[in-house]
Amino acid sequence: MRSANSPSDVVPDRHAREDARRSIASRLLWSYLVTSTVPLLLIGVLLIGIDFNTQRENVYNEQLGLASRTSRSIALYLSNFVREFGVFEVFIQPDTGGQNEIRERAADMASEMYPDLLEVSVVDRTAHEIVRTQRVQLAREDELRDLSADPLIQAVMQHDTITFTTTLDAQGANDFVVVMPLHNSSGIVVGALRATIDSTKVIEELRASTDGTSNNAYLYDLRTSALVVNDGSVNFVPPTDMKHFLGATNTVHEYIGARTLSVVGAISPLELSDGRATGWSVVAEKPSLIAFANLRRSIWVLALVVILVDGAVLIWSLRQANDFILPLRALSGGARLVGSGHLDHRITITSNDELGDVASSFNQMAAHLQQSLDEIERQNDRLRHGLMLARDIQLGLLPDRAPWGGDEIAVFARSVPAYEVGGDFYTYIALSEGRAAIAIGDISGKGVGAALLMSLTSSAVESHGRELEHPAEVLSTLNTLLAPRLKASHMNAALMFAVFDPRERMLRVANAGMIAPVLIGASGCRFLDVGGLPIGAFAGAEYRDLTTEIAPGDMLLLLSDGVVEAHNAQGEMFGFDRLEALIATAQPLGDVRALVELILSKVQMFIGEAEQHDDITLVAVRPMFSVEDRLCDEEAQARRYATV
Repeated sequence: MRSANSPSDVVPDRHAREDARRSIASRLLWSYLVTSTVPLLLIGVLLIGIDFNTQRENVYNEQLGLASRTSRSIALYLSNFVREFGVFEVFIQPDTGGQNEIRERAADMASEMYPDLLEVSVVDRTAHEIVRTQRVQLAREDELRDLSADPLIQAVMQHDTITFTTTLDAQGANDFVVVMPLHNSSGIVVGALRATIDSTKVIEELRASTDGTSNNAYLYDLRTSALVVNDGSVNFVPPTDMKHFLGATNTVHEYIGARTLSVVGAISPLELSDGRATGWSVVAEKPSLIAFANLRRSIWVLALVVILVDGAVLIWSLRQANDFILPLRALSGGARLVGSGHLDHRITITSNDELGDVASSFNQMAAHLQQSLDEIERQNDRLRHGLMLARDIQLGLLPDRAPWGGDEIAVFARSVPAYEVGGDFYTYIALSEGRAAIAIGDISGKGVGAALLMSLTSSAVESHGRELEHPAEVLSTLNTLLAPRLKASHMNAALMFAVFDPRERMLRVANAGMIAPVLIGASGCRFLDVGGLPIGAFAGAEYRDLTTEIAPGDMLLLLSDGVVEAHNAQGEMFGFDRLEALIATAQPLGDVRALVELILSKVQMFIGEAEQHDDITLVAVRPMFSVEDRLCDEEAQARRYATV
């Protein structure tokens, strides 16, 4: 499912980037990615970890088994030697028999029983040799040694134990030295046997345990941190640090071992069959690169399998996510297009699932909206036509010229509704004896309702304005007549009624809620102090007439509140100060048309791009008489009095 029209022309990319983090499509995509790949990755890491630990444990166990087997083989050899060598104790007693007899017995036993025996010494309780034989050759008496300073001899005789150590032969190789106590028939230590054994048998055991493998095996003395014997390998370099094995038995470590290689090494203590410790340990080492070769291969294979499976699942997840995301984006773009007014936009349906149903419903909705909008446009056209007709009719109700001649009273008015129709009005009424009445009104509210009440109020003013003498009576009568209807509509009507008498040079005016009229003369302008409640505000409202004399050249300005309450884009109000300053600069002063046009243009300029919120109505009136006319009238009146 894809959008039939690309939304990129309407919806900026910036909006898409801003909404990406919070969009359903983005969350759905990440949900697919996380739920499909993360578990597999975790399982893969877990399998790799398990495989690593298992194979490493196998390598450790293999090394430990090799060290243990080698240790048992060498221990068996040494145990047999110690057990058979213990026969000396039966036949050789330092405190019995002569030295010649002891020497002969020692030589015979060494030659017959122990081919690996290099040297045997019999020591008395004073740690002096009484017999020493080397390869069946007896040492002369003058060659016998005082071994009292030998710590091994002293330790054996004092603690009644067997001690093992090494010694260098003529070729610089290590041979084994075993020191055993000699007891008399009462079990008292009466001397010691010191035997030197050829290490060839042990070296063969070490070499046999590692033949065909990449392992190294050697004997190591943890007490002295010294090599006892190696497996006979060429260029063998013992390890420099074996601290990790101190105090440990049958353990495995990874460290820098023999030949300064990184190795996996296992240690197994060398103990005789009767459990007595020799102080030596068998160390079996294997280079880490070789020991963990299979481990690395299996990890790489397993990691590759995990990556391939995870990649396949990821691709599948992306395709599944796109099957949801693309329709969602098409719906989102279509909604934005429809929201921006492109009701002709349709989404192409490419699937038969729920998203396809949503797209179909969306297209139906857009079609219905377009039909509704077309119908609304037609209704709006009819409404606009009706409002324009009503505007023309309303403007036709406002007089464009006075019903009296312009020689006595000059008048000019303009009304600008805020909407197609408004609630402001003005009217002219010609009265008897040359008098003229001018009314200006403002219905509360706007639009059609205000226009209808304006028509009602205007006709009532014209009807009763001719019948009643005083402006206050006109307002009181209109209030009594219109108050019930205005209250029912929750509206009221501000109204001012002024009567000009050119012959008497008098002005009578009554006000019901309008802005006070402005009297403009040669000395300036002033607001006449006359007011009252709007028509319909209070049924029993009373109104009063204000009577004032009009001087030649005076002009009266009537205006609605839309003039002083006009606002600009900054929210400032036009106000009374600007109005008075504008009137003061009006030239020529007696031109009613120029004054109205000037004020109206300044107010509209002040509003600027802001919306006009209220109707604006201005009426300027100027009686057309001069000082000479008044003198002529007074002279004619004086003649009439004289004639009488």
